[in-house]
Parts: sequence; C-alpha cells; structure tokens
Amino acid sequence: MLAYPLTGMGRYALELLRRITTDERWEWILLSPGPVTPELRGSIAGRTRWVEGQGKRGAEWWMQRVARRELAGSPGSVFLGLANSVPFLGPRASRTFLVVYDLTYLTVPRLTHPQDLIKGFVVNLPAILLADRLLPISSYVEQQLHRLVPRTRRGGRTVTLPLGGTNVGRGVPLAFEDRRGFLVVGAHRRKGLGVVLDAYATLPSAVRNRHPLTIVGRELPSSIRHRLSHPDLEGRVRLVLNPPDSDLIRLYREGLAHVYVSTHEGLGLPVAEALSAGLPSIVAAGTPMAAFVGGGGLVLHKPSPTAVADAMLRLASDARQWNLCAAAAADIGRSIGWGAVAAAVLEAFAW
Repeated sequence: MLAYPLTGMGRYALELLRRITTDERWEWILLSPGPVTPELRGSIAGRTRWVEGQGKRGAEWWMQRVARRELAGSPGSVFLGLANSVPFLGPRASRTFLVVYDLTYLTVPRLTHPQDLIKGFVVNLPAILLADRLLPISSYVEQQLHRLVPRTRRGGRTVTLPLGGTNVGRGVPLAFEDRRGFLVVGAHRRKGLGVVLDAYATLPSAVRNRHPLTIVGRELPSSIRHRLSHPDLEGRVRLVLNPPDSDLIRLYREGLAHVYVSTHEGLGLPVAEALSAGLPSIVAAGTPMAAFVGGGGLVLHKPSPTAVADAMLRLASDARQWNLCAAAAADIGRSIGWGAVAAAVLEAFAW
C-alpha cells in the first residue's frame, strides 16, 4: 500500500512506525483501537508490545483511557502521537511529541468532512496546544502552525521533518513515445479533481485517445461520478479504487504525467511517489509539493482548467520538455524515502 488504500496520514504513520521501532534503545508500547493483523504485526520490529482494542466506535476515547493506564504503569515514558492526538487525562508523559500532518480543518473547514471537522477542534487542536514538541511533516505545515496557532512559535516547539515518501523506484523507465495516460491519485473533494476533469475535457481528441485519464482513490464523490458521463470524458476516464501496490506502481511507471493540483495539502505523498518513479507531476504553486517538485514537473501559479489543460498538453506534445522533467524527477526521487524521517523523529526524542 502506498498512498492508497490507506489515507496519506495512515500511510505516513505506518511507515514511520516501522522504522523507528527498529531502534533497540527503546521499548515500544503500541496502542491500536482495533485488532492488529498478523501481517502488520510481523512488519513491526524491535522490542514492541501491542495493546489492542476491539475496533468498535469510540477509538479516541479508547486511546485516552488506555494511554492513561499505560503511562501510569510506565513512569517517565515518552508519548509519540501518530494519530493527531495525545493523552489529555491522567498522568502526563515525561515528554509528549505530536506529528502534525495538516491543518485543513482550520484552513478549509467547508471542504472537511463534518466528523473530521469536529475531531479537529475537539481533539487535534487541543493536542497541538498540549504537546511538548510538534513534528510538522513539511515546512509548509510548520508555517501554518505558526500563523494559525501563535503559541507554537514559542520555545522552539516545532521540528520540521524531512521529506518522506515511499520510494517506488524507476524500474526500467519507458521512453516518452511509449508512455500512456494521465494519472490522478486522490479523489477527495479538496483535491481539485473537478478542475482536472474540466481541463482534460478540453484537450484535443487525439490527445485524449492516446492518453486516457486514470483516477486512483478510495471512493469517488457522487458529484464527480455524474460528471464522468460528459461526452468529452465518457470512455476516456478510468476509475481504480483501492488498487494493490503493484497496480499503483505500474501506473506511476507507465504514465505520461501525474496531475495533482490540490491547494490544500500538508505534504502531498503521491507527488513524492511519482518523483521516485521518474514521473513528472503538475502541481499548484504555494503548496508543499511546489517546494520539492523542483524541475520534476510543472508548477502552475493558478491551477485553473485552462492552465491545467495547457500543462497537460505541453507534457503530451513536447518530448524535450517531458524528458527534462522526467530526468529531474528521477534525480529528486532518488533521495525520497522514510529513513531520514525516522532518524529525525528519534533525534527529536533526545531533546
């Protein structure tokens, strides 16, 4: 599983957990509100002890109760919040760290699911105020923290983590002439998928015939499904829901370009994955993706349908431009991985 079928946050937490637990200096007590599969348990190394719930409703309340009990029995422990929360009740950890993924519930509440919006204000924001140290996953998130929650500026509370992402590798790269299709990874309504569909519908028919649009996601909003019946889209847009890793890797390695024009992200893991595969991306300016995509893609100052269509057509018709972007993406992508992220978290523990 890369960015999907898990959510970006879930993927980030899992990959980070797999690496930090290999540090034998620590004994790790891992809290999971639901049962842990044998496959997941086997992928976590080190001195670990799992505490599992039954997977029923009330996961946050379960975590609070169990964390209180475990902290009481292990004085001096450090608590690392990987799920947007820290213990509010009972004994405090000696130090509390919180990984901060994004603040979209504050910046775009209208595009946030009501349940996530409630959790954001009831759990996530108080956790940010309570944690001893905050670990934002990008400098963009750190800037948002300092702007929206001024208390986080004090006392060096934030430590920005390096760029993380699953490195899918390039394999045997396909030439420009052998590439087929545009790829979109992520179908949440804040991902800008409507803009991409509007842009794609205006491309010349010959381009759309050669390069179908593939949308990868967990589920597709009904409004987007309805738009796919448009004559310029019907038959040229393919939905791939919850694909296995092998299918997503193939799409990254064989596609012409990855289109990711969301303007509300904490990091943009699919862009990091695309870079590691040597696949150019089209992203929006002023986002964390624009900060690391470099020459590995095209950055749009205003991701309007016209601008997105122009960028898609440029990559589809200009072999020299595509090759420059693909080479730069592969160069940047070589450094993408999870090792540096885990090392930064472990180093922060020494604070």
